[in-house]
Amino acid sequence: MTEALEYISRPPRLETGSPPPLLVLFHGFGANMHDLIGLADVMDPRLHVLAAQAPIDLSAHGMPGGRAWFNLHQDASGEIQYDLQGAKDSVDIASNFIANATQNIECDASRVMVMGFSQGAMLAHALLLQARVPLAGIAACSGRLVEALFDNPEIANENVPSGLPVLLTHGTLDELIPIGHGHALRDFYATTAADLSWIEEPIGHGIGPGAVEGLAEWSKKAAGS
Repeated sequence: MTEALEYISRPPRLETGSPPPLLVLFHGFGANMHDLIGLADVMDPRLHVLAAQAPIDLSAHGMPGGRAWFNLHQDASGEIQYDLQGAKDSVDIASNFIANATQNIECDASRVMVMGFSQGAMLAHALLLQARVPLAGIAACSGRLVEALFDNPEIANENVPSGLPVLLTHGTLDELIPIGHGHALRDFYATTAADLSWIEEPIGHGIGPGAVEGLAEWSKKAAGS
């Protein structure tokens, strides 16, 4: 792949004789490609799953083994702020990774799904709402919408295909990305033609049992019959 991202590849657990749907996982800030790959075990067994690793090494920031898609910092009020140009660059990197994957891995390029957690969830939203690559579904856990990535929100709305499976999950006790961000995402997608599923549960910044169950159902729906 021309994008020099490391990744973990999990071939389908169930062979069907046809090119498999592809699911790409994008981890959050401070994690790495190993963080989400265990979810492959609960996803539709027909999927070929790739867990991509973000390009920014956070070892120098006291996070050995940690990676980031773009840099973050806290402002004086404690709010998390992001590097906008870095965020834009990360969307380019992610879309190129997917495009290269569909060319280099046997898969059904018409059935590509993405799932992201936290910072990776931002990538999932951007890939869909900027129509970077054709997607069969997105799942975004504990994320937020980076409004500055979209010049025209109405166009972003129109880029959501009718009936596209969209799963959003969030913890009501999340202190890093408060639940209000999740509600804002839920309300936004409710104005689109997406097939929207929303799960909130009493956890912090993470993926709880309700979200895992929702991901299993979402993956079957997005993978198609």
